[in-house]
This record gives sequence, structure tokens and C-alpha cells, in this order.
Amino acid sequence: MDIFVLPIMKKRFAIIIVASFIFPFFGYGQIDVKSKLDQAQKLEDQNKTIEALTIYKEIIKADSSQAYALCKTSAIMAKEGPFIKSIKNKEQWYRQALYLAEKGTRLNPKLPEAHFTIAFACARLTDYAGINEKVKLSIKMKSEAEKAVALKPTLAEAYFILGKWHQVMAGFNALEMVMIKAIYSNMPEGSYQSAVDNLNKAIKYNQSALLYHYELANTYYLRDDDGDVDKAKAIISRIERTPPKNEEDKGVLVQVKELKNKL
Repeated sequence: MDIFVLPIMKKRFAIIIVASFIFPFFGYGQIDVKSKLDQAQKLEDQNKTIEALTIYKEIIKADSSQAYALCKTSAIMAKEGPFIKSIKNKEQWYRQALYLAEKGTRLNPKLPEAHFTIAFACARLTDYAGINEKVKLSIKMKSEAEKAVALKPTLAEAYFILGKWHQVMAGFNALEMVMIKAIYSNMPEGSYQSAVDNLNKAIKYNQSALLYHYELANTYYLRDDDGDVDKAKAIISRIERTPPKNEEDKGVLVQVKELKNKL
């Protein structure tokens, strides 16, 4: 063999060896995002949300700029948080959900699901916040849900957040609202009629969500105007004829039974 050929072969061999170490790192973490999103959505459609969560997390681990995957991760974390017994720190779990939602919104401010997931995470966090943060979260919750339905008028989940927000705020009497506004002047007021309107819109765009129906019945019970009790009873009757699809539905049926006993 020519003595000049050997160094060249050694050099080429060295390049091949180095390339074999370097190139895998360029391909590491790269996945077919569309395929993964479709796979996760199919799992959600089958009520396999925890399995879907695993895939969404896989997507954002590979590419943290995927706004939709960030928001879906946040939404599932907020939705399933109450039912995952292995979570040791629920507050930290929901703060992570809020962080992911806010990141998704910064990446794509026009994504309606991003604004909804911020509202949803805020709703979960109110159970763990002090009074000052609770008020801030409440104001933010309403604002983000309104942004979501402005961008997507068929987004049932956002209407539900608004309906629940109005239901809770309408529960304060006039004196309590005066006291609240004396401290937090920018706190909006709520009404049972706005709660009814928003919950009916939520049901219109997602009729299978038992929680939406229950909260509508509960709103009628809380308002207690003429005919409201009969409306609540009719809704409860429909819910009781519907078999539960998931853990959330099972919890709703427990609440429905409690509400029925009050009517």
C-alpha cells in the first residue's frame, strides 16, 4: 500500500468515527410532532388522558416551543390533578400547570386554548392561595377565559370557567361586595344570570360534559328564582340517566346526589 494513502485513510476513518458520535445528537429528541399530537388526541377521545399527558410531555421535552402541546399538558394537569393520588404537592403541580400555560400563551397569544388553560390553572390554584393572590387569580381567570372565547366562540371549557366564576361571585351579598371592592377596586361583579348564560353555552358546545350540566342545576338551586327548582330537578334527572365515562363523572354523580337531597 502506498505510504501516502495510509494517512488519508486514517483521516477518513477518524472523521467517520467522530461523525458517528456527533450526528446522533443532532437527531436526538426530534419526533414527528403532528403524529404525536394526533396520537395524544385519540387517547383523549378515548378518555385515556393520563396516557395522552405522557405523549404531550414527550413532545415538549423534544421541542419546548410547541405551544399547543404546552397548553394541552397544562390543561390535563389541571383537570386530572384532583384524581391523581400520587401527587405529593398539589399546589406545586398546579403552579407548574400555570407556568406551562403562560409559556404557551407567550409563544402563541392567538391560541384560544392557551388562554383557557391559564384560566383553568388559576381556578385550581385558588384553593391553595392566600386572600390577596386568590383575588388576583380570580381576576386573571375571568380575563383569560374571556380572551379564549373571543378567539374561539365555540370553546366550551372557557364558557364553563366563566359560568363558574359568575356563580361564585354572585354568591356574595351586597355588603360583602362593597367590602371586597373597597380593597380590590378592580374586582368585577358576577351574576347568576351570567352564570346560566355561560353554562348553557358550555353545554351547547359540549353536551357530554356532566360537570357542566351539574353546575347549571346548582346555579338554578343557588339563585332560587321562580321555576328554578323545577329546572334543577329536570337537569338532575337527565344526569342520572347518563352513565359516567371517567373519574370526573363519578365525582359529579356524587355531587348530583347531594344536590338532589337539598331540593
